[in-house]
Amino acid sequence: MNSITFRVSDEEKEFILAMADLNGMTVSELARTKLIESLQDQIDIDIYKKLMVEHMEQNQSISHEEMKRELGL
Repeated sequence: MNSITFRVSDEEKEFILAMADLNGMTVSELARTKLIESLQDQIDIDIYKKLMVEHMEQNQSISHEEMKRELGL
């Protein structure tokens, strides 16, 4: 398995250690999990923003009343 090293202040180190302990994880598990989750969230937000721009450019939305008419309700 590979490793990545980064520098933190004393305060950041104590915070990270405390959060790892609070979550019942090693520092490595916490850092890996939170970093990957954050990056995946960033990808999700970027995709959402791109799709919303496309949606606004090609808006085919219909009102609730129009949908009920289409469904015969």
